[in-house]
Amino acid sequence: MTYEYALILAIFGFAIAYHVWHTKTTKQQLVCIIGKECNKTIESEHSETLGVENTVLGMLYYSFVIIASLVAILYPATLGFTFFSTGFLFVVSLAALFSLYLVGVQTFVIKHFCEYCLGSTAIIIAMFVVLVI
Repeated sequence: MTYEYALILAIFGFAIAYHVWHTKTTKQQLVCIIGKECNKTIESEHSETLGVENTVLGMLYYSFVIIASLVAILYPATLGFTFFSTGFLFVVSLAALFSLYLVGVQTFVIKHFCEYCLGSTAIIIAMFVVLVI
């Protein structure tokens, strides 16, 4: 059941990342209720990592989780491979750490919050908790 939860969370996470990416690339204003300054966050110099948009990294990450979860659900024998299970948890752990780093950047550097970004972080942390427990 763990991978089913990861799949559901990844679908929601992908939707969030896609929405932010689409809004940014079509040069629309991102409507935020809590932070009200989401555009300052997604248009800051910290919105890219190694020259790649963080939203694109998010979509790639969520795509990986969707595919890996489907493999785990449809072919449970793959869970017997230590490489698969450990690799999956390793990628999710890296994403959780990176997301927490980005929350720190929003808090201490940009000093503005993007609720979509925080929602994505919450999804990644929930995914980590689901996979560890």
